[in-house]
Amino acid sequence: MEENKKPSFSWGCSTELMMYDDPWKLKKVLNSSDVGSLSRLLLPKEMAEPLVAAVLGYDENQKEGMEVEIWDVDTQSMHSLVFKRWGSSRSYVFMANWIKDFVKRRSLNSGHEIGFHWDPYANRFDFSVLKAATEEDFSN
Repeated sequence: MEENKKPSFSWGCSTELMMYDDPWKLKKVLNSSDVGSLSRLLLPKEMAEPLVAAVLGYDENQKEGMEVEIWDVDTQSMHSLVFKRWGSSRSYVFMANWIKDFVKRRSLNSGHEIGFHWDPYANRFDFSVLKAATEEDFSN
C-alpha cells in the first residue's frame, strides 16, 4: 500500500481518543437579574429548547409551567422548580423556589457559573455550582 493512500474500507468507528466529556451541557454565568428580585433563572431559547424543553417534553402552551425535580449534587439535596416559557422575552425560566432553594441557600451571586444536566436514570436534572464569582464580578 502506498504511504499516502488511505484504505478503501471503514469500520464505522472513531479512532479519536476522548479524554473527557463535560456532562454540564447547560451552563450559565449568573447575572444580577438571575439572583435579584425577579425570582427566576432566565434561560435563553437557544439553550432551553434543546437541553430542557426537549427532554421534558414541554409544551410551550402550558401556562402554569411544569414542575421539575432538581438534585443539587454539591449538597446532595433535592429541590423542585417550575420550568416555563417567559412570554415577554420568548425565553424560558426556572422559577418558584429558585431564590429560596438556590440563590439564598447556596449564597449565589452575579458571576457564579452554574450547570445543569439531565440524568435519564433518575429522571431529573442535576445542578452544580461550577465556578464561584470573583471579586471583579461583584463590582459589575
